[in-house]
Amino acid sequence: MTTAMKRMILSAALVLLTTAGFACTNLIVGKKASVDGSVICTYNCDSFGFLSPLSYSAPGRHAEGEMIALRGWGANTGQRLIPQAEYTFRVVGLMNENQVSIVETTWGGRSELRNP
Repeated sequence: MTTAMKRMILSAALVLLTTAGFACTNLIVGKKASVDGSVICTYNCDSFGFLSPLSYSAPGRHAEGEMIALRGWGANTGQRLIPQAEYTFRVVGLMNENQVSIVETTWGGRSELRNP
């Protein structure tokens, strides 16, 4: 990748990051797109009215039959129980200790701005 192309991508990314919005935003850079082979994954939940601290889940082994609650992110989401995995990794935010990450892009903006 040429230097000019890298500058163009960086400029486009900066424009996107400075644009006001009410949605979840992801910026993902693969190892072939970074200078040193780093993989970069960012996630910003900037939806209207959303405010939450960075979460942490400790790693651990779990007994057969143990259940875990699924929690929704919205105010009107219920909770349900599902079987727990035998082993879970340490998770900070949406990325585990092996740098496996989950990102999503949704829009949780103001209802009067919705376009059905």
